[in-house]
Amino acid sequence: MNDSICLNFDVLRERLPDDLGQIGKLELKTIKNYKKYCPKEDCNSELDQITIGFLWLLEQCYSGFVNKTHNENNTNSFFLYMVSWFSYKLKQKSGYSSTKINDLYIKLIKNNDKYNSFTDPAYKIGDLKEFMDKRNDFLNIDIEDMSKFYDIFKLLCKIHGNVAQNQKSDTLSNNAIDFVKKYQELNKVYGTTEENPYNKILSTLSNDYNNLKNNCKNCSPLPEITENISAYISGNTSSSSSIGSKFFTVLSIFESDYFRNSNNDLHILKNCLLKSSFCIILYRLYVVGQGCAWGTHVWVRIKYYIVFNFL
Repeated sequence: MNDSICLNFDVLRERLPDDLGQIGKLELKTIKNYKKYCPKEDCNSELDQITIGFLWLLEQCYSGFVNKTHNENNTNSFFLYMVSWFSYKLKQKSGYSSTKINDLYIKLIKNNDKYNSFTDPAYKIGDLKEFMDKRNDFLNIDIEDMSKFYDIFKLLCKIHGNVAQNQKSDTLSNNAIDFVKKYQELNKVYGTTEENPYNKILSTLSNDYNNLKNNCKNCSPLPEITENISAYISGNTSSSSSIGSKFFTVLSIFESDYFRNSNNDLHILKNCLLKSSFCIILYRLYVVGQGCAWGTHVWVRIKYYIVFNFL
């Protein structure tokens, strides 16, 4: 997965929001090549619109594969995200939950003359059949089950977006925590030692997350896919509390009359000398700095560093 792939779903959600009954910011017919999917422009039902959304995503996924703009791993991630979106939307329509994705795909798309403008060239001229057949095991999953993977693919895209937009602080960390939580929930239900499509989906998710985690430069440490999230959150909270407590202690020292008094100031600093030889060096610089034309800001910064790190 990558951020450019994820943007396709943002484009679609502007026209087909996730929530049932919510009106999109834009009409679906404004999407690129709309007439290819609905040449008579008579696709007005919710099911029609879901089908067009799927066909549009399928073309983006398939063309990226044919043009080699996506590698095999990204193509598989894109395909699974697309199928989970399709399942999620179909589940909102009563009566489809226990239906296999492939059965509905054949009924709604492959055997429906309404979408011939897209399916005929793709199947007769292109290699869409081979492309779909290769991923047939994912299509033989019930809509109910596949829809449960939609949220985790959304989270994965949020993480990619955080990194692409250089949002490498709490936003990234929180999304990563939510991703790992969701992954572990799904793994408990669908993860087995047997070779099956669910394990392949989980493997795709974990590999994508780990690759992103390992390749993210200047990112704060993100949780491992198997990490105890409660312990991870607790550890981060304790660390933050400790840093915060130390910081506010230093601030209170700086604000106090005791610290402003030079004699008491030196007394505090001298008490720090036993902590580290590095502290002694800094203290000497501090003393020399007061007697030189360094400017107040230089030796005050040295003093601040000593108090913050060694007090």
